[in-house]
Amino acid sequence: YGILGGVLFVLLFLVHGALWLAVKSTGELKNRAGKVASGIWWFLFVVAGVFLIATWFETTLYQNYLKIPILFVIPLITLLALVTTKLLISTASWWKAWFTSCATIASATLFGVIGLYPNLFPSSLNPSYSLTVFNSSSSPLTLKIMLGVVVVFVPIVILYQSWGYFLLKDEITENDLLSDETY
Repeated sequence: YGILGGVLFVLLFLVHGALWLAVKSTGELKNRAGKVASGIWWFLFVVAGVFLIATWFETTLYQNYLKIPILFVIPLITLLALVTTKLLISTASWWKAWFTSCATIASATLFGVIGLYPNLFPSSLNPSYSLTVFNSSSSPLTLKIMLGVVVVFVPIVILYQSWGYFLLKDEITENDLLSDETY
């Protein structure tokens, strides 16, 4: 089951990366990236279906969903985002496909988090040994210190990411791939 989950997320990010390459490139590279995203998507779809079924038999994730049925909206959003990604790939709407791929990744992650709550790491030996959001939380002093760290460093990270995106904002052309220039 763990390997299946790993394969699922590798495929999610392969499609996501191919879509990003399709967004940021032109010409033959854009076409190849789109074909790769489209081809991998079918494997992703099958693995996602097998993963959802295996989750029922291998874990207790569905218990929270059965207690509060409205939560089934989360896996439904995941499925809709995944199918919409394929539809947008087929129309070469690369930006839209990339955003629905983002939604697929976020909602698939949320599916697991909601299913595990309040556990963070369930124990297979004894449920009382599980790490939960309550017995794993930091002390108030640690949280105050981390707030200070976040207030200082998150803006730095955002500026750095913005600068990196600004440097790489142009599309990749075939001439860029053939040039001997190094950056």
